[in-house]
Amino acid sequence: MNKDEWIWVAIRIFGIYLLVLAIISIPEAIGAIYAHLNVADAVSQSAEMASVADSLRKAVLSKGITAISQLMLFSMASYYLICRGKLIHRLASRETGQ
Repeated sequence: MNKDEWIWVAIRIFGIYLLVLAIISIPEAIGAIYAHLNVADAVSQSAEMASVADSLRKAVLSKGITAISQLMLFSMASYYLICRGKLIHRLASRETGQ
């Protein structure tokens, strides 16, 4: 294998790594959405727990946004690296002139 083929292999492997990270973030996103929808019902019955429920809802919403953002970003990047990746291949295989 020559240098260009090794670069393609490295790009594809990194794309597969990002795909695994995207798949791992799916349960986190689903869990955060489920928790956000159900945390108010579980804790809102008690008046003294209202402030706890509000802070918990904010934390769950933040975690959900982070998980969904990771899912989208990793999915798009892995798709590009696995299926396309020509620009990165050209940049990586360019020789530095001296």
